[in-house]
Amino acid sequence: MKKNVKLLLGTAMAAMIGMALTGCGGNTAETSAQTETGTTAGAEDQKEEAPAASAEGASEEVKNVRIWLADGAEAEFYKTMLSDIDENHPELTVEYEIYPNDELINKLQLAPSVGDTPDLVVVDGLRVPLFMTQDMIAPIDSYISDELKNDLLPSVIAECTYGEQLYGVAQFDAGLSLWGNKSMLEEAGVRIPASYKEAWTKEEFEDALAKLKANGLEYPLYIRQNSPRNLYYTYLPIVRSFGGDLMNRETMLTEGTLNSPETVEAFSYITWLVDNKYIDPLCDYEDGFFNKKENALSLVGHWATTNITDALGEDAILVPIPDFGNGVYTGSGSTVWTMTTAAVDNGNAEAAWTVMEEAVSAENVSEITKANGGIPARKSVLEKDERFVEGGQLYLYREQLEAGISYLRPLTPAHQTNYDAVESAVSNILLGADAKSELDNAAASVDSIIKENGWNEWLSE
Repeated sequence: MKKNVKLLLGTAMAAMIGMALTGCGGNTAETSAQTETGTTAGAEDQKEEAPAASAEGASEEVKNVRIWLADGAEAEFYKTMLSDIDENHPELTVEYEIYPNDELINKLQLAPSVGDTPDLVVVDGLRVPLFMTQDMIAPIDSYISDELKNDLLPSVIAECTYGEQLYGVAQFDAGLSLWGNKSMLEEAGVRIPASYKEAWTKEEFEDALAKLKANGLEYPLYIRQNSPRNLYYTYLPIVRSFGGDLMNRETMLTEGTLNSPETVEAFSYITWLVDNKYIDPLCDYEDGFFNKKENALSLVGHWATTNITDALGEDAILVPIPDFGNGVYTGSGSTVWTMTTAAVDNGNAEAAWTVMEEAVSAENVSEITKANGGIPARKSVLEKDERFVEGGQLYLYREQLEAGISYLRPLTPAHQTNYDAVESAVSNILLGADAKSELDNAAASVDSIIKENGWNEWLSE
């Protein structure tokens, strides 16, 4: 019989959140100070299914697996999934705590010093490099089977492989493109590209925006431009298509890359879109595209799939991000499950891996991607999902990934440093500051911190 999940709500660690996020529909993962804790078996409710004794009469130990997760679109799914894992494994008790993203990271930084580290951590894959340098997470090569590893997408393997060791597994990879309102595009006489091979040029894109505006749309394009924190990911394909980047992927420094003429041009172009009133710099809500129908195009990732498709139905179509001169690019990246070194040290690694392995089962990968629109991390699941076959509503995500044009954010221990610097620079640029000066200052600041910590040489150590 399935046990009831007990939930406790509180504000523990709220004081540690040092950033208040504003923006167009900022999500709870980044704004809420609420912490949620769950256990699939309360203190008074012992594991009913646990074996009472071995042949020798000694009780078998029930392993307790503690998990910390970042809040977000998948939180409700995780609650159900972890309850099911607990029920199906009488040898385990699964406990979880869900935190806003910033609070989770702060709590993890303090965990070793207070002796309160969980067995598993579920976070953005960008956090993995820093956790590695802090010896907080362990490689999982000795636990994962060849069968499972070979069934995972190359992109999700690559994201968590460092020094030829695998440090995490993902249930999905990200999908990123423009979402379009088919009827609006057709009424304005705009050509609709279905494949990245047919993507608009910069000139065609500008022509499409002009046609949509002339057809009655005050702001044809929606981007979370007043929430640069989100744009570190969504702007990267535009930056790459202009020929720039956020970091030199070989030197792991930013000077000459973050402030290159190409990157400066890319961010200046965003300002041009604002100045020409193609995007609304004052937007403070998320549903202008799919509910209010104020926009014909929206630059947003897979996490908005359910909202968009529910609201627009057959009018909801994926459109590739334009080619701004140096090819078409899209974004990639995963939420990953990692095992802590604490789990290894306390003899809980096998139990922790049992939960990780269940999390990336074909069933769970299928269910979570049906809910969030992400690309299934297992090839066997992807092949069976009709949304991702040619002609399916989300096929563009798959096509882009398999074409090798999906681009990861810089995988570096300096992620947060670079992230914050880009956020600040973009905020100022959108308010009218000179893009070159802002990005020069950002590059100098970031590189100083990188060199001080040796993060440009972290993989060679």
